[in-house]
Amino acid sequence: MDATTVLPPHRVRRLLRAAVLACATLAGTPALAHDDHGKPQHGGIVAEAGTFQGELVAGPKGPTLYVSDHGKPVPTAGASGKLVVLAGGQRSDLVLSPAGDNRLAPAQPMPLPKGARAVATVSLKDGRSGALRFDVK
Repeated sequence: MDATTVLPPHRVRRLLRAAVLACATLAGTPALAHDDHGKPQHGGIVAEAGTFQGELVAGPKGPTLYVSDHGKPVPTAGASGKLVVLAGGQRSDLVLSPAGDNRLAPAQPMPLPKGARAVATVSLKDGRSGALRFDVK
C-alpha cells in the first residue's frame, strides 16, 4: 500500500475503532495500578514525599505515621524520623521511631489538635528520604 492508495470507508472505520480501543486500553492501565495511591487507608491525612507516601493518623495515644509506596506498605524497621507540630503558636518536636510493620510513632503521646500543621521528615532504611506536610482538620 502506498501513499496514494485510498481505503474503502468500512476499512477506515474498522482501523479507527481499533486505534480508539487501543488508546482507551493503554490510558486506563496506569490508573488501575494506582487505585490506592493518595487515598487514606487508616482514616488519616495522606501526603507525598516523592518516592513514598505517608499517612498521619491522630489517635488517642498520639500521632502515627504509616509509610507506603503506591498503596503498598513500606517496612519501617531501621527507619527514623522527626515530626514537627505547629499548633496554637506552639512548636513541638517529636522523634519518630519504628512502631511495627509500616508505622512510625513518637515515644511520648501527644494529641494533634485540629488546625495544627505538621511536617514529618523520614529516612527509610533503603536510603529513601523525604518531607511530608500535613494540615490536621
